[in-house]
Amino acid sequence: MKMALLVLAIVVVGAAVWQHARYLDTRRNSAHDMQPMLYGGDAFHLIVYLRTEEDSDEAVLDALRKIKAETEAELTWVYAGRVAANGGHSSQLGDVQWTACLLLQAPSRAIADKSLAGPLGAALASIPRVHVHGFDRPVVPNLGLPQMLGLRRLLSVVRREPSNFPFVPREGDFAMPEARELGKRMLRGESLNRDAAVVFNISIPGTPEQQAQDAAYVGTMLGSMAEGGYGPIHMGRAVRVSGEAEFENVAIVYYPGVRFFSEMIQSDFFQRIIGRKQLEEYQSTITVPVLDQL
Repeated sequence: MKMALLVLAIVVVGAAVWQHARYLDTRRNSAHDMQPMLYGGDAFHLIVYLRTEEDSDEAVLDALRKIKAETEAELTWVYAGRVAANGGHSSQLGDVQWTACLLLQAPSRAIADKSLAGPLGAALASIPRVHVHGFDRPVVPNLGLPQMLGLRRLLSVVRREPSNFPFVPREGDFAMPEARELGKRMLRGESLNRDAAVVFNISIPGTPEQQAQDAAYVGTMLGSMAEGGYGPIHMGRAVRVSGEAEFENVAIVYYPGVRFFSEMIQSDFFQRIIGRKQLEEYQSTITVPVLDQL
Protein backbone atom coordinates (compact mmCIF):
# COMPACT_ATOMS: atom_id res chain seq x y z
CA MET A 1 0.00 0.00 0.00
CA LYS A 2 2.80 2.42 0.95
CA MET A 3 4.66 1.57 -2.25
CA ALA A 4 1.53 2.22 -4.33
CA LEU A 5 1.04 5.60 -2.65
CA LEU A 6 4.70 6.44 -3.23
CA VAL A 7 4.43 5.56 -6.92
CA LEU A 8 1.23 7.60 -7.21
CA ALA A 9 2.90 10.58 -5.55
CA ILE A 10 5.89 10.33 -7.93
CA VAL A 11 3.56 10.17 -10.94
CA VAL A 12 1.52 13.17 -9.75
CA VAL A 13 4.60 15.29 -9.00
CA GLY A 14 6.23 14.27 -12.28
CA ALA A 15 3.10 15.19 -14.23
CA ALA A 16 2.90 18.56 -12.45
CA VAL A 17 6.56 19.36 -13.19
CA TRP A 18 6.18 18.30 -16.84
CA GLN A 19 3.05 20.42 -17.24
CA HIS A 20 4.72 23.47 -15.74
CA ALA A 21 7.87 23.03 -17.85
CA ARG A 22 5.80 22.66 -21.01
CA TYR A 23 3.86 25.85 -20.38
CA LEU A 24 6.99 27.73 -19.34
CA ASP A 25 8.70 26.72 -22.59
CA THR A 26 5.69 27.95 -24.57
CA ARG A 27 5.58 31.20 -22.63
CA ARG A 28 9.26 31.96 -23.13
CA ASN A 29 9.87 30.70 -26.67
CA SER A 30 6.51 31.20 -28.41
CA ALA A 31 4.80 34.03 -26.56
CA HIS A 32 8.11 35.74 -25.67
CA ASP A 33 6.62 36.46 -22.26
CA MET A 34 9.34 37.18 -19.70
CA GLN A 35 7.23 37.16 -16.54
CA PRO A 36 9.37 36.14 -13.52
CA MET A 37 7.76 33.08 -11.93
CA LEU A 38 8.44 34.36 -8.41
CA TYR A 39 8.47 37.97 -7.26
CA GLY A 40 7.80 40.05 -4.17
CA GLY A 41 4.32 40.58 -2.84
CA ASP A 42 4.57 44.31 -3.48
CA ALA A 43 5.10 43.87 -7.24
CA PHE A 44 2.64 45.76 -9.41
CA HIS A 45 1.87 45.38 -13.10
CA LEU A 46 0.90 47.93 -15.73
CA ILE A 47 -1.04 47.22 -18.91
CA VAL A 48 -0.37 49.87 -21.55
CA TYR A 49 -2.59 50.29 -24.62
CA LEU A 50 -1.02 52.39 -27.40
CA ARG A 51 -2.36 54.00 -30.54
CA THR A 52 0.72 55.12 -32.44
CA GLU A 53 0.62 57.83 -35.08
CA GLU A 54 1.41 55.34 -37.84
CA ASP A 55 0.00 51.82 -38.03
CA SER A 56 2.78 50.13 -40.02
CA ASP A 57 4.73 47.31 -38.35
CA GLU A 58 8.02 49.18 -38.51
CA ALA A 59 6.54 52.41 -37.12
CA VAL A 60 4.99 50.53 -34.18
CA LEU A 61 8.22 48.62 -33.47
CA ASP A 62 10.25 51.85 -33.59
CA ALA A 63 7.88 53.50 -31.11
CA LEU A 64 8.15 50.52 -28.75
CA ARG A 65 11.94 50.46 -29.00
CA LYS A 66 12.11 54.10 -27.91
CA ILE A 67 9.77 53.50 -24.97
CA LYS A 68 11.74 50.41 -23.91
CA ALA A 69 15.08 52.26 -24.03
CA GLU A 70 13.72 54.95 -21.71
CA THR A 71 11.99 52.67 -19.18
CA GLU A 72 13.71 49.27 -18.94
CA ALA A 73 16.10 50.50 -16.23
CA GLU A 74 13.29 50.63 -13.66
CA LEU A 75 10.51 48.47 -15.13
CA THR A 76 10.57 44.80 -16.16
CA TRP A 77 9.27 44.38 -19.68
CA VAL A 78 7.14 41.25 -19.38
CA TYR A 79 5.44 41.34 -22.78
CA ALA A 80 5.16 43.56 -25.84
CA GLY A 81 2.59 42.88 -28.54
CA ARG A 82 1.74 44.33 -31.91
CA VAL A 83 -2.05 44.50 -32.23
CA ALA A 84 -3.30 42.18 -34.97
CA ALA A 85 -6.96 43.11 -34.44
CA ASN A 86 -9.18 44.88 -31.96
CA GLY A 87 -12.04 42.66 -30.82
CA GLY A 88 -14.54 43.84 -28.23
CA HIS A 89 -14.39 47.57 -27.54
CA SER A 90 -15.01 49.01 -24.10
CA SER A 91 -17.58 51.80 -24.05
CA GLN A 92 -15.36 53.55 -21.50
CA LEU A 93 -12.32 53.58 -23.79
CA GLY A 94 -14.23 54.03 -27.04
CA ASP A 95 -13.73 52.51 -30.46
CA VAL A 96 -9.96 52.99 -30.48
CA GLN A 97 -7.86 51.07 -33.00
CA TRP A 98 -4.98 50.24 -30.67
CA THR A 99 -1.69 49.36 -32.36
CA ALA A 100 0.31 47.85 -29.46
CA CYS A 101 -0.08 46.49 -25.93
CA LEU A 102 2.54 46.23 -23.21
CA LEU A 103 2.69 44.38 -19.90
CA LEU A 104 5.22 45.88 -17.49
CA GLN A 105 6.16 44.96 -13.92
CA ALA A 106 7.29 47.40 -11.23
CA PRO A 107 8.72 46.41 -7.83
CA SER A 108 5.80 48.22 -6.16
CA ARG A 109 2.75 50.40 -6.83
CA ALA A 110 4.70 53.43 -5.62
CA ILE A 111 7.46 52.82 -8.17
CA ALA A 112 4.87 52.28 -10.91
CA ASP A 113 3.23 55.61 -10.06
CA LYS A 114 6.65 57.31 -9.95
CA SER A 115 7.50 55.91 -13.39
CA LEU A 116 4.16 57.05 -14.80
CA ALA A 117 4.92 60.55 -13.53
CA GLY A 118 8.50 60.30 -14.78
CA PRO A 119 10.29 58.11 -17.40
CA LEU A 120 7.29 56.04 -18.54
CA GLY A 121 5.00 59.06 -18.71
CA ALA A 122 7.63 60.99 -20.67
CA ALA A 123 8.18 58.09 -23.06
CA LEU A 124 4.43 57.83 -23.71
CA ALA A 125 3.93 61.57 -24.16
CA SER A 126 4.60 61.44 -27.91
CA ILE A 127 2.04 58.67 -28.51
CA PRO A 128 -1.29 60.12 -29.77
CA ARG A 129 -3.54 57.84 -27.67
CA VAL A 130 -2.58 55.89 -24.54
CA HIS A 131 -4.46 54.07 -21.79
CA VAL A 132 -2.63 52.67 -18.77
CA HIS A 133 -4.30 50.32 -16.30
CA GLY A 134 -2.88 48.72 -13.18
CA PHE A 135 -2.96 45.00 -12.52
CA ASP A 136 -2.55 43.02 -9.29
CA ARG A 137 -1.15 39.65 -10.36
CA PRO A 138 -0.99 37.23 -7.41
CA VAL A 139 1.92 34.79 -7.57
CA VAL A 140 0.41 31.52 -6.33
CA PRO A 141 -2.81 31.44 -8.42
CA ASN A 142 -0.82 32.29 -11.55
CA LEU A 143 1.76 29.60 -10.82
CA GLY A 144 -1.16 27.18 -10.62
CA LEU A 145 -2.64 28.01 -14.04
CA PRO A 146 -0.84 25.15 -15.88
CA GLN A 147 -1.92 22.68 -13.20
CA MET A 148 -5.51 23.92 -13.40
CA LEU A 149 -5.49 23.26 -17.13
CA GLY A 150 -3.90 19.86 -16.57
CA LEU A 151 -6.66 18.90 -14.13
CA ARG A 152 -9.27 20.21 -16.56
CA ARG A 153 -7.81 17.96 -19.25
CA LEU A 154 -7.88 14.97 -16.93
CA LEU A 155 -11.54 15.70 -16.16
CA SER A 156 -12.32 15.81 -19.89
CA VAL A 157 -10.69 12.42 -20.38
CA VAL A 158 -12.54 10.87 -17.44
CA ARG A 159 -15.83 12.29 -18.73
CA ARG A 160 -15.00 11.12 -22.26
CA GLU A 161 -15.81 14.55 -23.63
CA PRO A 162 -15.59 14.73 -27.44
CA SER A 163 -12.58 16.48 -28.96
CA ASN A 164 -12.97 20.05 -30.22
CA PHE A 165 -10.24 19.58 -32.82
CA PRO A 166 -9.82 20.11 -35.66
CA PHE A 167 -12.11 23.13 -35.80
CA VAL A 168 -15.02 22.73 -38.21
CA PRO A 169 -15.90 25.93 -40.11
CA ARG A 170 -19.32 27.34 -39.28
CA GLU A 171 -22.02 26.74 -41.86
CA GLY A 172 -24.84 29.25 -42.01
CA ASP A 173 -25.38 32.30 -39.84
CA PHE A 174 -22.79 33.42 -37.31
CA ALA A 175 -23.76 34.14 -33.70
CA MET A 176 -20.83 36.58 -33.79
CA PRO A 177 -21.33 38.19 -37.24
CA GLU A 178 -18.05 40.14 -37.20
CA ALA A 179 -16.01 36.91 -36.85
CA ARG A 180 -15.29 36.56 -40.58
CA GLU A 181 -13.96 40.09 -41.01
CA LEU A 182 -12.10 39.98 -37.70
CA GLY A 183 -10.56 36.63 -38.60
CA LYS A 184 -9.27 37.95 -41.93
CA ARG A 185 -7.96 41.18 -40.42
CA MET A 186 -5.91 39.55 -37.69
CA LEU A 187 -3.93 37.45 -40.17
CA ARG A 188 -1.77 40.50 -40.86
CA GLY A 189 -0.08 39.69 -37.56
CA GLU A 190 1.66 36.73 -39.22
CA SER A 191 4.12 39.16 -40.81
CA LEU A 192 5.72 39.51 -37.35
CA ASN A 193 4.90 36.25 -35.58
CA ARG A 194 3.25 33.03 -36.78
CA ASP A 195 3.63 31.04 -33.57
CA ALA A 196 1.58 32.91 -31.00
CA ALA A 197 -1.35 35.22 -30.40
CA VAL A 198 -1.79 36.84 -26.98
CA VAL A 199 -5.18 38.33 -26.19
CA PHE A 200 -5.55 41.10 -23.59
CA ASN A 201 -8.94 40.94 -21.86
CA ILE A 202 -9.99 43.50 -19.26
CA SER A 203 -13.55 43.39 -18.02
CA ILE A 204 -16.36 44.03 -15.54
CA PRO A 205 -18.67 41.10 -14.67
CA GLY A 206 -22.37 41.41 -15.39
CA THR A 207 -25.45 40.52 -13.34
CA PRO A 208 -25.63 37.18 -11.46
CA GLU A 209 -27.58 35.75 -14.40
CA GLN A 210 -24.96 36.99 -16.86
CA GLN A 211 -22.17 35.64 -14.68
CA ALA A 212 -23.78 32.19 -14.70
CA GLN A 213 -23.93 32.25 -18.51
CA ASP A 214 -20.37 33.52 -18.74
CA ALA A 215 -19.12 30.79 -16.39
CA ALA A 216 -20.58 28.19 -18.78
CA TYR A 217 -18.78 29.85 -21.71
CA VAL A 218 -15.47 30.03 -19.81
CA GLY A 219 -15.78 26.41 -18.69
CA THR A 220 -16.22 25.19 -22.27
CA MET A 221 -13.33 27.36 -23.48
CA LEU A 222 -11.07 26.03 -20.72
CA GLY A 223 -11.85 22.48 -21.82
CA SER A 224 -10.73 23.34 -25.34
CA MET A 225 -7.63 25.15 -24.02
CA ALA A 226 -6.66 22.19 -21.85
CA GLU A 227 -6.96 19.84 -24.80
CA GLY A 228 -5.06 22.13 -27.17
CA GLY A 229 -2.23 23.09 -24.81
CA TYR A 230 -2.91 26.83 -24.66
CA GLY A 231 -4.72 29.17 -22.27
CA PRO A 232 -4.38 31.95 -19.70
CA ILE A 233 -0.90 33.14 -18.73
CA HIS A 234 -1.83 36.17 -16.60
CA MET A 235 -4.87 36.51 -14.32
CA GLY A 236 -5.67 39.10 -11.69
CA ARG A 237 -7.47 42.20 -10.52
CA ALA A 238 -7.61 45.41 -12.52
CA VAL A 239 -6.59 48.60 -10.68
CA ARG A 240 -7.22 52.13 -11.97
CA VAL A 241 -4.02 54.18 -12.06
CA SER A 242 -5.01 56.97 -14.45
CA GLY A 243 -8.05 58.26 -16.30
CA GLU A 244 -11.66 57.48 -15.40
CA ALA A 245 -12.12 53.97 -16.82
CA GLU A 246 -12.88 51.29 -14.22
CA PHE A 247 -12.47 47.54 -14.70
CA GLU A 248 -12.40 44.57 -12.33
CA ASN A 249 -10.69 41.61 -13.98
CA VAL A 250 -7.68 40.97 -16.21
CA ALA A 251 -7.11 37.80 -18.25
CA ILE A 252 -4.26 37.61 -20.74
CA VAL A 253 -4.48 34.44 -22.83
CA TYR A 254 -2.04 32.67 -25.15
CA TYR A 255 -3.19 30.95 -28.36
CA PRO A 256 -0.94 29.11 -30.85
CA GLY A 257 -1.01 31.80 -33.54
CA VAL A 258 -3.40 34.30 -35.11
CA ARG A 259 -4.34 31.79 -37.83
CA PHE A 260 -5.40 29.33 -35.12
CA PHE A 261 -7.38 32.09 -33.39
CA SER A 262 -8.97 33.15 -36.68
CA GLU A 263 -10.07 29.59 -37.44
CA MET A 264 -11.37 29.16 -33.89
CA ILE A 265 -13.66 32.20 -33.88
CA GLN A 266 -15.10 31.16 -37.25
CA SER A 267 -15.66 27.56 -36.15
CA ASP A 268 -18.90 25.84 -35.28
CA PHE A 269 -17.48 25.15 -31.80
CA PHE A 270 -16.97 28.84 -31.01
CA GLN A 271 -20.12 30.14 -32.67
CA ARG A 272 -22.18 27.68 -30.61
CA ILE A 273 -20.88 29.05 -27.31
CA ILE A 274 -20.08 32.74 -27.90
CA GLY A 275 -23.65 33.77 -27.05
CA ARG A 276 -22.97 32.70 -23.46
CA LYS A 277 -20.19 35.26 -23.09
CA GLN A 278 -21.97 37.77 -20.90
CA LEU A 279 -20.06 40.72 -19.41
CA GLU A 280 -21.12 44.20 -18.38
CA GLU A 281 -18.03 45.75 -19.97
CA TYR A 282 -14.90 44.46 -21.65
CA GLN A 283 -11.96 45.31 -23.89
CA SER A 284 -10.47 42.48 -25.94
CA THR A 285 -7.31 43.08 -27.98
CA ILE A 286 -5.53 40.43 -30.08
CA THR A 287 -1.76 40.83 -30.32
CA VAL A 288 1.29 39.01 -31.64
CA PRO A 289 4.53 38.94 -29.56
CA VAL A 290 7.30 41.32 -30.60
CA LEU A 291 9.41 41.70 -27.43
CA ASP A 292 12.18 39.64 -29.03
CA GLN A 293 12.33 42.20 -31.87
CA LEU A 294 12.79 45.28 -29.68
